[in-house]
Amino acid sequence: MHPMVPIIMALGAILFLVGIIIQARFGIKRINTIRLRNKEYRVWQFVAVMVGSGIGLIMISVILPKHIVYQPEPASLSLQPLLSSNLKYELDSILASTSLNSEAMVNAIDRFQIEYQEASQRNDKNTMDLLILEFTYRVRAEMQNRDYSESQIEREIERITNILKQSTKQESSK
Repeated sequence: MHPMVPIIMALGAILFLVGIIIQARFGIKRINTIRLRNKEYRVWQFVAVMVGSGIGLIMISVILPKHIVYQPEPASLSLQPLLSSNLKYELDSILASTSLNSEAMVNAIDRFQIEYQEASQRNDKNTMDLLILEFTYRVRAEMQNRDYSESQIEREIERITNILKQSTKQESSK
């Protein structure tokens, strides 16, 4: 859906409702003219313009997607975290065996992949090292909360980061 559709539709609905409200309010008070910017308008003319404009904008918002095709920027689609099926299986098995396959950890992995890929494309080694430190700290904290031994924590962190680095190397070589 085109991003302008909801904005146009909302504006049309507001104009339509304002026209109806003005008709109801001034109809009850039996007011026949409205004065705006030193011009006098009849209530029925004002209401017809408001309601007509509202209906027109709503119709435009319905017709717009049929005539103007909207496609999001391709740059935002290229930074999706992608793992080959082998690496995905290996990562999933590690996360399942260490009980780290929670929603928060999966989001952290996805975020790490995207940011690490961006830093890799810019050849920003400092950012890449900081991202690895941040990610390893998060995994270490999760595993320490689950009472894993230090040697097992280090081994699993090394395996996970190697898989994620490997996926970035594969993406940059394409």
